[in-house]
Amino acid sequence: MCKRIEKEIEFYKDLFSKTFTAFLLTSGGTLTAYHKEGLTSFVIEGTIASAFLLISVLLTGYLYKREIRKLED
Repeated sequence: MCKRIEKEIEFYKDLFSKTFTAFLLTSGGTLTAYHKEGLTSFVIEGTIASAFLLISVLLTGYLYKREIRKLED
């Protein structure tokens, strides 16, 4: 049981780090494009993608913390 939970924790940790990196790159690129060119279709699409990635980061962070609590109990 503990091995399975530990594997799930590693999975969520890896998924969280990758999602967070994608969020930072997307939102950073969107902000840069907005400051250079103003409101373009790329900025609008980047904002939507950044919002989706932020929700994904929050969800994977929640799942990661939940698995840690399971292991502690």
